[in-house]
Amino acid sequence: MGDALLHLRIVDGPFLWGTYALAAAVFIYLLLRRPTRRWVVTAASALLAGTVLALAATFVVQDVLDLFNSPMTITARLWIVAAGASVALAVVNLWRSRWWRKVVAVWAIALFAWTATLGISADFGILKNLGDLLDIEVEQPLDLASLAPHSENPGGPFTEWWSAPVSMPAESAHGTVAIPASDPDFHPRDAVVYLPPAARLADAPALPVVVFLSGQPGAPDVADIGEVLDDFAAEHDGLAPIVVSIDHLGGDGGNNPLCVDGYQGDAFSYVNVDAPAFIEEHFNVLPGRENWTIAGFSNGGECAIASAAANPETWGGVIDISGELEPDLGSERETLEEGFGGDQEAYDAAKPLTILAAGAADPATAALYADTLAVFGDGSEDEPYLTATRTLVVAAGEAGMRSNLVISEGTGHESATIEYVFGQAFGLFYPRWGFGG
Repeated sequence: MGDALLHLRIVDGPFLWGTYALAAAVFIYLLLRRPTRRWVVTAASALLAGTVLALAATFVVQDVLDLFNSPMTITARLWIVAAGASVALAVVNLWRSRWWRKVVAVWAIALFAWTATLGISADFGILKNLGDLLDIEVEQPLDLASLAPHSENPGGPFTEWWSAPVSMPAESAHGTVAIPASDPDFHPRDAVVYLPPAARLADAPALPVVVFLSGQPGAPDVADIGEVLDDFAAEHDGLAPIVVSIDHLGGDGGNNPLCVDGYQGDAFSYVNVDAPAFIEEHFNVLPGRENWTIAGFSNGGECAIASAAANPETWGGVIDISGELEPDLGSERETLEEGFGGDQEAYDAAKPLTILAAGAADPATAALYADTLAVFGDGSEDEPYLTATRTLVVAAGEAGMRSNLVISEGTGHESATIEYVFGQAFGLFYPRWGFGG
C-alpha cells in the first residue's frame, strides 16, 4: 500500500486532478455562508489580504533575495497567490462559525498548501511521483548479477550488423545500484540506471553510456531521459545508450558540493573517476571516449561541462541542459567563502570557462576537444540560465568542441525543456554511436 502511494503520479492523472477538485470544493464550502454584509466584507478582505501577502512574500523571497537561485514561472506565482488567498479565507472561517466549519477550516489550510505544492511541482514537471516529492526512492534495486556479461561487438556501426531478435524485451527497465565513493567523506545516494530493450538481452551488445546529473535540489532520476530514449529505441530496433544517473550532490538533495573536490567531499572525483570505473566494470558498455557522454540539468549541467572540459579523455560527449555558468551557492561572495575557503584562484579554476580556455591552450587537450560533441540547450523563458547557456556554447566552440545550441521555445526551467533538448541532442548522438539517423 505504501509503495503504491509513493508511485502515484503528481504531474498528471487522477491523484493530481482529484486534489485540485477537492481543494476547489472546500474553497467553495468555506466561501458560501449566509451572505450578510459582515461576511461579504470579511471574506473579500481576507481574499485581498491573502493575495497581497502572497505577492509580497514571493517578491521578497524570489525577486529580491533570490533564495531559490532559480527562475519562477507565472504559473508557480499564481499557485502561491491562490494558496495565500485560500488560506486567508480558511482563517476567517475560524471565527463566528460552527465547530464543524472550524474543523474543516483548519484542515483546509493544510489542503490548500499541499495543493499549491502539487501545482507548482506539476508546472516544473521534474518530480514525477509522490516519492520524488518526498525524496523517497521508489525504484527497485537492480540485480547486477543478472545483467548481460561484457561482450565485443562486430566491427562497423550497429546499422551494418544489428537487428532486433525476437527474444528482445519490448520495454526498457530501470533500477537502483549503489556506486561507492573513494572518499569516505562523500556519501552518494544510489544511482538509477536505465536499460534499453537491447541491453536486457542475455547476449546483449555492448552499448554507449550516458551519465546523467540532476539539478539541485534533486536526486538521481531517469524519468525524462528515459521517456525520450524509449521513443528512440522504438525507432532503432531497441538500441539506446545505457543511462546511469548518479548522485553528484552527495547524500542529500539540498547539498551543493559545487562539483569540486572540496568542502563537501570529493564530488568531482566521484563523477569523473569512481562512477566511470564502476560502470565500466559492471555494465556491458563500449570502450572509447566517443561512446561516453556526460549530461546534466541546471546544477548538474554545470558539472557536466566542467567534467567534459577537464577530462576529455573520458568524455567524448556532453549535454548541458539549463546549466549554471559556474559553481554557485547563491552569490559570488558566499560561493567563494563557503565553497572555496576564500581561495579566489581555486574558485576561478573550477569555472567551466576557465577550464575550457586552459584546455584549448594545451595541444593534446585541444585535439580531444576537436572530437567532442557538445550540446547546450535551454528553454526560451529560462533566464538567467539561457544567458549562461549562450555563453557556454560560444566558449565551447571557441575551445574547439563541436558545439551545438538547442532552444526549446516557450519553456523554462522545467521537465519540458529537458525532454526537448534530449530529443534534439540524441538526434545528433545516434549517428555518432552508429545507431543510424
